Amino acid sequence: MTKTLVNYQTLKNSFNQEVSTQLQMVDSLSKNGKFLVIQTDPITVEVEVTTNNIETITIKSKLLNTPLYDEIFIALEKSLNCSSVKFYNAYKSAIKNGTVVTAENNNIKVVHDARNGQLNVKITKEN
Repeated sequence: MTKTLVNYQTLKNSFNQEVSTQLQMVDSLSKNGKFLVIQTDPITVEVEVTTNNIETITIKSKLLNTPLYDEIFIALEKSLNCSSVKFYNAYKSAIKNGTVVTAENNNIKVVHDARNGQLNVKITKEN
Protein backbone atom coordinates (compact mmCIF):
# COMPACT_ATOMS: atom_id res chain seq x y z
CA MET A 1 0.00 0.00 0.00
CA THR A 2 1.38 3.37 -1.01
CA LYS A 3 1.35 6.12 1.59
CA THR A 4 0.60 9.80 1.01
CA LEU A 5 3.61 12.12 1.06
CA VAL A 6 1.68 15.38 0.95
CA ASN A 7 -1.26 17.14 -0.69
CA TYR A 8 -0.23 18.48 -4.12
CA GLN A 9 -1.40 22.07 -3.50
CA THR A 10 0.37 22.18 -0.14
CA LEU A 11 3.63 20.98 -1.69
CA LYS A 12 3.32 23.24 -4.72
CA ASN A 13 2.68 26.35 -2.63
CA SER A 14 5.68 25.72 -0.39
CA PHE A 15 7.99 24.43 -3.14
CA ASN A 16 7.32 27.29 -5.57
CA GLN A 17 8.41 29.82 -2.94
CA GLU A 18 11.82 28.12 -2.75
CA VAL A 19 12.74 27.73 -6.43
CA SER A 20 13.43 29.88 -9.46
CA THR A 21 10.62 30.54 -11.94
CA GLN A 22 11.83 27.89 -14.41
CA LEU A 23 11.44 25.18 -11.75
CA GLN A 24 7.98 26.05 -10.44
CA MET A 25 5.38 23.28 -10.36
CA VAL A 26 2.26 23.51 -12.51
CA ASP A 27 -0.82 25.08 -10.91
CA SER A 28 -3.09 22.07 -10.55
CA LEU A 29 -3.67 18.45 -11.47
CA SER A 30 -7.01 17.43 -12.90
CA LYS A 31 -7.19 13.73 -12.03
CA ASN A 32 -5.44 10.71 -10.54
CA GLY A 33 -2.29 9.33 -12.16
CA LYS A 34 1.24 10.39 -13.06
CA PHE A 35 1.95 13.99 -14.04
CA LEU A 36 5.03 15.81 -15.25
CA VAL A 37 5.08 18.91 -13.05
CA ILE A 38 8.54 20.28 -13.93
CA GLN A 39 10.35 19.95 -17.24
CA THR A 40 13.53 22.01 -17.60
CA ASP A 41 16.34 20.35 -19.52
CA PRO A 42 18.19 18.31 -18.27
CA ILE A 43 15.74 17.57 -15.46
CA THR A 44 12.11 16.50 -14.99
CA VAL A 45 9.93 15.97 -11.94
CA GLU A 46 6.92 13.66 -12.04
CA VAL A 47 4.37 13.09 -9.30
CA GLU A 48 1.99 10.20 -8.84
CA VAL A 49 -1.25 11.36 -7.25
CA THR A 50 -4.48 9.90 -5.95
CA THR A 51 -7.25 12.36 -5.03
CA ASN A 52 -4.76 15.26 -5.22
CA ASN A 53 -2.44 13.55 -2.70
CA ILE A 54 1.11 12.78 -3.82
CA GLU A 55 2.26 9.21 -3.29
CA THR A 56 5.54 9.31 -5.23
CA ILE A 57 7.85 12.02 -6.52
CA THR A 58 10.32 11.03 -9.24
CA ILE A 59 13.18 13.28 -10.30
CA LYS A 60 15.06 12.38 -13.49
CA SER A 61 18.20 14.10 -14.68
CA LYS A 62 20.18 13.40 -17.85
CA LEU A 63 23.24 14.64 -15.95
CA LEU A 64 24.62 13.31 -12.67
CA ASN A 65 25.60 16.82 -11.55
CA THR A 66 23.38 19.83 -12.21
CA PRO A 67 22.59 22.80 -9.99
CA LEU A 68 18.93 22.33 -10.96
CA TYR A 69 18.85 19.03 -9.07
CA ASP A 70 20.29 20.68 -5.98
CA GLU A 71 17.72 23.48 -6.13
CA ILE A 72 14.83 21.05 -6.59
CA PHE A 73 15.90 18.59 -3.92
CA ILE A 74 16.64 21.23 -1.29
CA ALA A 75 13.20 22.78 -1.90
CA LEU A 76 11.54 19.35 -1.63
CA GLU A 77 13.38 18.57 1.61
CA LYS A 78 12.17 21.84 3.10
CA SER A 79 8.62 21.44 1.77
CA LEU A 80 8.35 17.85 3.03
CA ASN A 81 9.98 18.75 6.37
CA CYS A 82 12.60 16.03 6.01
CA SER A 83 15.94 17.82 5.53
CA SER A 84 18.88 15.57 6.35
CA VAL A 85 22.54 15.20 5.49
CA LYS A 86 21.69 11.51 4.93
CA PHE A 87 20.07 12.42 1.60
CA TYR A 88 23.06 14.48 0.49
CA ASN A 89 25.48 11.70 1.43
CA ALA A 90 23.37 9.10 -0.41
CA TYR A 91 23.22 11.32 -3.51
CA LYS A 92 27.00 11.91 -3.50
CA SER A 93 27.72 8.21 -2.98
CA ALA A 94 25.35 7.19 -5.78
CA ILE A 95 26.82 9.59 -8.35
CA LYS A 96 30.43 8.86 -7.31
CA ASN A 97 30.01 5.09 -7.62
CA GLY A 98 27.30 4.85 -10.30
CA THR A 99 25.08 2.80 -8.00
CA VAL A 100 21.76 2.82 -6.14
CA VAL A 101 21.81 4.29 -2.63
CA THR A 102 18.82 4.68 -0.30
CA ALA A 103 18.40 7.08 2.62
CA GLU A 104 15.54 7.76 5.04
CA ASN A 105 14.58 10.58 7.40
CA ASN A 106 11.25 11.49 9.09
CA ASN A 107 9.59 8.50 7.36
CA ILE A 108 10.61 9.82 3.94
CA LYS A 109 12.54 7.33 1.79
CA VAL A 110 14.71 8.53 -1.08
CA VAL A 111 16.27 6.12 -3.57
CA HIS A 112 19.10 7.62 -5.64
CA ASP A 113 19.88 5.60 -8.79
CA ALA A 114 22.95 6.86 -10.66
CA ARG A 115 23.50 3.91 -12.95
CA ASN A 116 23.93 4.49 -16.70
CA GLY A 117 25.29 8.03 -16.25
CA GLN A 118 21.88 9.48 -15.37
CA LEU A 119 20.24 10.29 -12.06
CA ASN A 120 16.83 8.89 -11.11
CA VAL A 121 15.50 9.71 -7.66
CA LYS A 122 12.30 8.30 -6.16
CA ILE A 123 10.76 9.83 -3.03
CA THR A 124 8.11 7.93 -1.06
CA LYS A 125 6.70 7.82 2.46
CA GLU A 126 7.44 4.91 4.77
CA ASN A 127 5.16 3.96 7.69
